[in-house]
Amino acid sequence: MNIISNLPEYVKPKNVGLMFFSMEPDKFFPYTQIDVVQFPDGLGGNDIIENTFKGPIHQQLRAALQFIKNMIITEKVIKHPDRAEADRFFNYPFAAIEEALSNAVYHRAYDIREPIEVRVERDRIEIVSFPGPDRSVTQEGLKHYRVSNRRYRNLRIGDFLKELHLTEGRNTGFKKILDALEANGSPKPEFETDENHSYFISRLFIHEGFLVDENKRSQKGAKKEPIINRKF
Repeated sequence: MNIISNLPEYVKPKNVGLMFFSMEPDKFFPYTQIDVVQFPDGLGGNDIIENTFKGPIHQQLRAALQFIKNMIITEKVIKHPDRAEADRFFNYPFAAIEEALSNAVYHRAYDIREPIEVRVERDRIEIVSFPGPDRSVTQEGLKHYRVSNRRYRNLRIGDFLKELHLTEGRNTGFKKILDALEANGSPKPEFETDENHSYFISRLFIHEGFLVDENKRSQKGAKKEPIINRKF
């Protein structure tokens, strides 16, 4: 598996071996973790829910994805009186989040002491990782979803994730995210970096069918309903 050095006088694990086969890779690469942070009342609210996932990087990825699937993803079914078929859609398609988060684990730099952060707000999910993409990826290309990466930062990590069926490589991630969002009827995503390529953000927006519920809650909070005394 080529996860240890082959020098007989100094046998030691390679970085990829520590990341996948050590139960505490953050001892060797600090902040090798995924933070899922929820802001149920918005960024200005008082409530913040934090969940941190550690361990071998493939296990923390799977654990974070399972948490998001169980706790964040919601399906809505809308029935219509004039036809038998109901409309079904999710607030976020899981396949898009899975691809975006897997790509963040694949392409982050493990010498940078910053975790991968999944920020869950009322109307969007942002996946933030450091640093940004390779120099061959331009901001204009990200804007139009035309990306052809010339270099892969962590080839050995990519090989393991591919064997575990968590990624495929070959610049297929953007297409998978776009296809999953389109199939769910979700808005198109945004991908952001800066001129120095120091960070990368994948931004997925909530399905507009769930925004209706948020608007109703806001209106109910702003208007007090009159109290009606009824005699039975």
